[in-house]
Amino acid sequence: MQANEIMTPTPATCTPEATAREAAQLMERHDCGALPVVESGSNRLVGVVTDRDLALRCLAQGKPADTAVRELMTSSPHVVRPEDDLDRVEELMAREQIRRVPVVDSQGRPVGVIAQADLARALHAVGRKDFGKVLERISEPTGAQR
Repeated sequence: MQANEIMTPTPATCTPEATAREAAQLMERHDCGALPVVESGSNRLVGVVTDRDLALRCLAQGKPADTAVRELMTSSPHVVRPEDDLDRVEELMAREQIRRVPVVDSQGRPVGVIAQADLARALHAVGRKDFGKVLERISEPTGAQR
């Protein structure tokens, strides 16, 4: 099974110039907890902003809702390619303890996102008995923001 078979295709995105409020509104509108952040024009992935980033890097720090996403996002996120196999996705998410991973094309443009729930469904579908352990590894507390 490959990444493109389990990803949510054509994710909503924002630019680094978008505000925290705009990012939150996009997340609400698209019922998602993370947005790939892309360069204007090229649509190349430059970061990811999550609902957790908005809460901890913006609200908890007393920053205003018009704070630019570039100040809140994780730059240079870990990614997978559409043709990467499920083992690669699983290993990356567990090793880096990330709950969502962008799927990018050969030009670095996001074509999908794989969330922890997508991975759980895929592991269950292929009959993997250890998917609970994989999800546990992804979710282990580390003290780092993800």
